[in-house]
Amino acid sequence: MQQENNYDRPFRVLSLDGGGVRGLFTAVLLRGLTVEFAKQQGLDDRQEYDLGRQFDLIVGTSTGAILAAALVVGVPLSKVIALYTEHAKSIFRSPVPESSVGALLLWIGRHLGRAANSPEPLEQALHDVFGNETLGQLHARRGIGLCVPAVDAETLKSWGFKTPHLSRLQRDVNYRLVDVCMASAAAPLVFPVKEIQRPEGTGELAAPRVNWFVDGGLWANNPSVVALTEAFTTAKPDQRIQVVSASTCPPFKGTTVTRGTANRGLFAWRAGIKVVETALDAQSYAYDYMAKTLAQHAKQPVDYIRLADPEVGAEDLPFLGMDNPSDETLRRLTALAYRAVDKNRSEATTGSAAMAVLLDVFAGLNPIPSSSARGAPRV
Repeated sequence: MQQENNYDRPFRVLSLDGGGVRGLFTAVLLRGLTVEFAKQQGLDDRQEYDLGRQFDLIVGTSTGAILAAALVVGVPLSKVIALYTEHAKSIFRSPVPESSVGALLLWIGRHLGRAANSPEPLEQALHDVFGNETLGQLHARRGIGLCVPAVDAETLKSWGFKTPHLSRLQRDVNYRLVDVCMASAAAPLVFPVKEIQRPEGTGELAAPRVNWFVDGGLWANNPSVVALTEAFTTAKPDQRIQVVSASTCPPFKGTTVTRGTANRGLFAWRAGIKVVETALDAQSYAYDYMAKTLAQHAKQPVDYIRLADPEVGAEDLPFLGMDNPSDETLRRLTALAYRAVDKNRSEATTGSAAMAVLLDVFAGLNPIPSSSARGAPRV
């Protein structure tokens, strides 16, 4: 059943960054906040709550696209967390080695002509959750907007997959949710370019027409500006907009550059994967600033919140690569997420106008019926 629009309340948007396996951080953070705000409302904190229903639109890139899609579908956050913890090793079978030049050279030799990882384990895991549901079917069933950035690998232009949350948005209605997520998550070097057969039909004499996509993080790893833009075109002109943005806890500490280390080669850039990670993480700062500026100068009232990240210790940095599926990485990401829960909970209770928005967004949580098996991953 479609969600009814109530313009007496704000138009609410959730924006979720990309970052590979670090998506576990975001999933644990959102579940932790949901539990904390459920407690504050006197609700059963052991119950799974439908966080997706709190928003009119959810925007996510790469690993954030998977989390965004799960929330729109109505998957319990505990199941999303299990998707990462149970499948990370099969999805990221060949992470770029950190240890030595020799190990890196061997890795380069194995992957000179192909991506590091097969897309099949991720695609199967997503199919177990989403089935063959299309963007059009999803919106008809849930009435929540979804926007997923990707890149058209042939035209080199940005592409935003969208549900038909506006009547004119019909281009993507027949794309499967699984394919949309795979397209947005097709990080260069990590996964192959994603092939999707165009779903509108090809005609009797035409050859099958396909589109090829790579990671949406190449242009919108922090999709907060995309979220704001979509909100401006979807909300009513006088409707207040509330945007909550969440990162994947990128390691902001940076590195020391000297004359001796400035002339970097393949090893220092980890065969190119470090270039990708640097580009994706750098966007977290830039797009956050742009989103705040746009919110301040908008013609209609906008509340923009970037959830606070925890302090990342030097001992955590070696484990925050986007393709590192080790048990220690998963443990540290989970611990960092709980630190972020505490930090955001504290800020939300200080009475500040910005953090009061969180109290508003998480108000009136609705439980996911325990009898509903929809969206439960087979883990």
